[in-house]
Amino acid sequence: YVVEAGDVVGPTYADFLPQLPDDVVVRVVCPRMSAFEDFQRRVGHIDCRLEPVVVGHEMTTWSRDRWLALQSEDGRAVRLVCPRSEKGHDAWPARRGDAQIAADLARTLGPHVTEYHSRLYFDGGDFVADEDTVFVTPEVLRRNLQQTVVDRRELIERLETLVNRRVVLLDVAPPHHAGMFMMAVGHRTLLVGDPLAAQKILRQSPVGDASTSLDADFSSDTVAKFQAVADQCRRAGYRVVRIPVVPGRDGRTYLTYVNVVIDQRGEARTVYMPVFDGVTRLNEAAAEVWRQLGYQVKPVDCTRCSRHFGSLRCLVNVTRRG
Repeated sequence: YVVEAGDVVGPTYADFLPQLPDDVVVRVVCPRMSAFEDFQRRVGHIDCRLEPVVVGHEMTTWSRDRWLALQSEDGRAVRLVCPRSEKGHDAWPARRGDAQIAADLARTLGPHVTEYHSRLYFDGGDFVADEDTVFVTPEVLRRNLQQTVVDRRELIERLETLVNRRVVLLDVAPPHHAGMFMMAVGHRTLLVGDPLAAQKILRQSPVGDASTSLDADFSSDTVAKFQAVADQCRRAGYRVVRIPVVPGRDGRTYLTYVNVVIDQRGEARTVYMPVFDGVTRLNEAAAEVWRQLGYQVKPVDCTRCSRHFGSLRCLVNVTRRG
């Protein structure tokens, strides 16, 4: 968390954290203690426990992209796998600081948390995984081809060694992080965004609804990319369920309901799902999809951060599940 992003991400954290149970520990990485104090003021009363991790250097507020959290087989240790470098690190000091955060966490939370720097280029958001398979965006191949690997096969082999799971490298996908258009929901089922479903709902929205002013992209080319993701997931042996999504014409601004945080406790499954101002029917339609999959839905306001190309999952990285 950085104070400069408070107005963008503060409302999301203030909506999300009070809903977490009291046995959840939230480490808040901040450049200085004053940022943590500002964070506390913004979120107000909560039951979960906040612990500051003060790093003393510049950084951004986007947590998910910084690293992959890989748990050991015995569940006792967590390895934070960092990319070879951060995008824009040469010209953007905050991104250069982001590259240090895994080491900051390892120093604070060790010895059961360690850092590892991969030789591959990626963002954490480029991956969506369940216990068997990791789905990877085409952008990872583009960034690494003839830079760190000679061909597609080598990339897949290196990724499979890294994550110790089968890797499905998507051939075609929307030009954004995987967590914006797909999500693993358990029982070999994947949720994949459906722009046409969202378009149908928005056409039925009342005049004056905020949805009428969205610069949405429902072009055949964009719809085909989402359909391609669904088809590739089915070929990988997964059941696919579609959920409304509104992609923006800029390719970055999304109203998405798969950029979520999931918590499973025994048989009880909870999803913290983004919702957005002015699109009540869309929010409810997406929540119903999650309910049909057996989840209790807890909505989290992501209106402001969605305008900055991210959502709930982008702001949260899970290091350990109990």
